[in-house]
Amino acid sequence: MYEYLLVDLVMLAPIVAIGLLRPHWFQGGLRPGIKATIAASLPFIVWDAQVVNRHWWFNPAYVMPLRIFGLPLEEYLFFCVVPLACIFTWELAFAAKRERPVKGLSFAPWLVMAVTTALGAWAWSTGREYTAFSLWSVGFSALWDQLNGSRVYSMVKGWLYLVTVGALTTVFNGYLTGRPIVQYDESFQLPFRVFTIPIEDYGFGIALAMLAASIYQSKRARRFAPSLFTWLIEKRFGGYRHEVEVPDASKPERVSSPQRVAVIGGGLAGLTSAELLSRRGFEVTVFEKNAYLGGKLSSWKEDVDGKSRDIEHGFHAFFHHYYNFNHWLAETGLSKALTPVEDYLVIGADGRRYSFQEVENTPLLNLIALYGKGLFRMLDVANPTTGQALQKFLEWDEQKTPAQLDDVSFAEYAKNARIPKSLMVIFTAFARAFFAHEDRLSMSELVKSFHFYYLSHDRGLSFDRLTSSVEEAVMGPLAARLRAQGVTIRVGASVKSLKVEGGFEVDGEKFDAVVLAANVTAAKGLLPGRFDALTAGQRYAVLRLWLSKPLGGEKMPAFVATERVRALDAFCPVSDEVLELHSYALPDDLADADVTRVLEEEFKKYVPHFDASSITSRHLQLRDDFTAFHLGLAKHRPGVETTTPGLVLAGDWVALPFPSMLMEGAHTSGVMAANVLCKKAGVRTFSVWSVPKRGLLAR
Repeated sequence: MYEYLLVDLVMLAPIVAIGLLRPHWFQGGLRPGIKATIAASLPFIVWDAQVVNRHWWFNPAYVMPLRIFGLPLEEYLFFCVVPLACIFTWELAFAAKRERPVKGLSFAPWLVMAVTTALGAWAWSTGREYTAFSLWSVGFSALWDQLNGSRVYSMVKGWLYLVTVGALTTVFNGYLTGRPIVQYDESFQLPFRVFTIPIEDYGFGIALAMLAASIYQSKRARRFAPSLFTWLIEKRFGGYRHEVEVPDASKPERVSSPQRVAVIGGGLAGLTSAELLSRRGFEVTVFEKNAYLGGKLSSWKEDVDGKSRDIEHGFHAFFHHYYNFNHWLAETGLSKALTPVEDYLVIGADGRRYSFQEVENTPLLNLIALYGKGLFRMLDVANPTTGQALQKFLEWDEQKTPAQLDDVSFAEYAKNARIPKSLMVIFTAFARAFFAHEDRLSMSELVKSFHFYYLSHDRGLSFDRLTSSVEEAVMGPLAARLRAQGVTIRVGASVKSLKVEGGFEVDGEKFDAVVLAANVTAAKGLLPGRFDALTAGQRYAVLRLWLSKPLGGEKMPAFVATERVRALDAFCPVSDEVLELHSYALPDDLADADVTRVLEEEFKKYVPHFDASSITSRHLQLRDDFTAFHLGLAKHRPGVETTTPGLVLAGDWVALPFPSMLMEGAHTSGVMAANVLCKKAGVRTFSVWSVPKRGLLAR
């Protein structure tokens, strides 16, 4: 009576094997595997319940007596064990994520669909129902694989997996039919058997296993082609990459007569303008108040406890959807210093981890994927208040959204929307990356940031980091390139006066045009009355620690965001000997003298094994020069082009006519500033790309 049950338990062997050989798989693979098993099995269970005691039946001598919809409990266990065991076999034996579809096999799923559809129709016409359903189920698995974009049928390893499933079917179905535990009415099938196994059982098993593998691939974000849904979403956006500035190829590449341009500010925006303008023949002079270039993307040497140490402004994420910045880095040869970061990880104060690794990247589907990873319950967002509030994140519109939400704080909006706690952990982790507390951050800016970073492209939250210091990887080579292109660089040159009426003068030196690329505080000082409504952000801190021994414990990604307890917003294991702790918006009541202690104490809560006695040196930066994305500022933000011909603005505080933020916003403003001057001089401009300008559900 328990024999079928024992057969099911034996089929758990691959699960035990992967538990021994790849125990780490259970951290990220078990949940997608179970979900794929349920999704793949459901249509087969329905089919099974419809035809039991017609196409086949179960020998009562070998099964327990309890039946549900005519099926014994062991049959339900079969549908739990078999697809899951097949998925484990797929993961363990074939490591499918390491192989891409083979172009020569792209026809395979279509051939499978055509053959099984035709033969299934013939079988149905002759009364062989089991044969027809078996063939059609294989065809359906190929169709799903194609529409789902997983392309298992287009991989060599996919076909090796198919052969393996056939071999396992021979072993286990051979036992079930040879005993016999399962018996058949041969009038519904072909008279061909492999030993005691009807040929249709192979179709049944292959369809179930291939469908499970295809669903599992997509659950692990391993799609190799657009699915039907991803294709429709991309069509809705009109593509994820929009060219908003198209150079006129008929225009000359260089100016015909020398024109002097002053670039005030040697940060990313200013250096971008300087490099591009110098390509067009402008005589460019860069003024930078610091002794080094880069602004907020900078590093320098500093004496710390008697040793010359590398100091960084902080961690920089080079996101894959930074279309303009990444294009420029590749053009200038600076992208070779970038390496991918495996995961965007957020750790809650309760220790819970929110990982974005292997999450579906397609807008909207990536939100559903977060539900699939357990970041929220559907019940939490199903009520009209929360659902309608969250819908705003999919409705970004550069005119409507600021008008509706720029004077509403994130804290107020979240409270009224009753956003669940788990989502609030993610939301606040993102929100603080814009250097503001929840009660000061404009809800309009947060909606724009979600649109720009997560809901308007298919790159997800994947990003790169530098493999060495900013000076070594970017600013040093860039400075050499600028000088080779004729740019004059003046570091330690703080501009005291800027005249823009009746000709341009920078500290008394005459220029034909000016790119004002200083931060907003400096810009206000140079042009009083123009930007008075704008302000810098709150204090922020970067604490760099040098360690006498590696951090130890589990390997962490290069950047980990945290749910703030008091001050800590993120930590970055720069190397085995260097650790950075970040606070993007320090509490107003936290004294400067207490910042180091509070950050270290909070870090200890997230990494309990951290040994503070291993700290050999500390360096704390306390700054307040970041752009404010506070309430009510959007309407006061100036654009790149001003009412003074020849004066252009650049920086992440400048308004752009499409969504772009942080490093991409700074760089893109520099490109657009250069383009304004290029148009004025009658020379060719530079391409500018953008994510879609409006949200998926914007009306």
